[in-house]
Amino acid sequence: MPHPLQCSTCHEYRVIEYEPVKFEDSERQKGFIVDIPFYCCLSCKRRGTILPRSRFMEQKEMLLRELRNGEYFDLPLKNFFSKLDSERRFEKFDHLEFQYDPRDYYIIPGLYRDWDDGYLTPVFFEKSLLLHYNNHPEYTVKFTSFSSCNIYHNGEPMFEWGMGVNRGGRLFKWLGDLERDFRDDKRKPDLRRFQASNIPSDHDVASKFYLGQNPFSEEDAFQESDNESKLFELINSFNSEMKERFGEEISKVKIGHLSGYYKSPIMEERGQVFSSFLSLNKYLIENLQEQSLKKILRQKGLTESEFQKGGKNLGSLKLFALFIRHALKKENADDIVAPLFVLNDLRQLHGHLSDSSFDSRYSSCKERLGLANSATDLEVFTTLVSNLVLFYQSFSV
Repeated sequence: MPHPLQCSTCHEYRVIEYEPVKFEDSERQKGFIVDIPFYCCLSCKRRGTILPRSRFMEQKEMLLRELRNGEYFDLPLKNFFSKLDSERRFEKFDHLEFQYDPRDYYIIPGLYRDWDDGYLTPVFFEKSLLLHYNNHPEYTVKFTSFSSCNIYHNGEPMFEWGMGVNRGGRLFKWLGDLERDFRDDKRKPDLRRFQASNIPSDHDVASKFYLGQNPFSEEDAFQESDNESKLFELINSFNSEMKERFGEEISKVKIGHLSGYYKSPIMEERGQVFSSFLSLNKYLIENLQEQSLKKILRQKGLTESEFQKGGKNLGSLKLFALFIRHALKKENADDIVAPLFVLNDLRQLHGHLSDSSFDSRYSSCKERLGLANSATDLEVFTTLVSNLVLFYQSFSV
């Protein structure tokens, strides 16, 4: 059974959008307009109703009778559904001084609770809020997936449950969690920082954070990472398996020791994204142990001449491709290892962001990832990481 937020046609998660709907008596040119929430699929563009049409139709004739001919006016949604009042406040959280849309609590599936009014109301923040913490020597920001993260202070999580990242790039936390997280007076500076970054709701909570905290099914309850955290986990498993299988360490340093220093890109800012490409290249490609790869390949019958091309020694990435073909017996090794070659090319572009050749070389990388030339830097990053995850998963099947 699909999640209530999922589109029945394409199964993408839908957003909630409010649109004005006119109820009128066209002959007498009178009526009223109500902003009504709809489920809207960003993928196939299908729309679906959330509230029962019958409630509006029951009151339509009565309301129209009260209007004079030629009269139109806007009618608040709360006239039909008393709880759906955009001005409503959950008073026990007023001291936090956050803005939010209380209708989210009642309309977004899985948030409403009879016994705890307003706790799971989403409160939204600008993603740039994370830059302060990511650039502070005592803090780090860790993304457990592309759509969930937490802030760490001296290695300890700042929030018990972290926060979500929606498809619009906005952060969100539950109103009740915010009250608990900022209860300590020592957190007042952080509270003020969050207040300053507080923005209006866009009614979109679709994320691993939302699904994991409000599971509709058993599958929802166990959300796996899909970003660099998953990638580092897979690389560790892969390296351990290669050590057991061939008796050689093919990585110079364990990824676990390196990943603690890694910073994911936060904003759509080229310097951040390409800095992450540089780090990933260091961990995934430069960390490969060339001598161990050659030793294994010699055992598989390769000669020294096959470690060279045009009189030059092959680099670690091309040796790794040979390892995949001859040691792991993957005939399509060049296709399999393609995401690593794209990563290597993006790393080379890091030092040439202002060169005249940058655009054409970057376009080539996008094309090889199956992206349009209009793809943003963050879209290139997330697509590459997803492909790298698939690359390492292919060895664990």
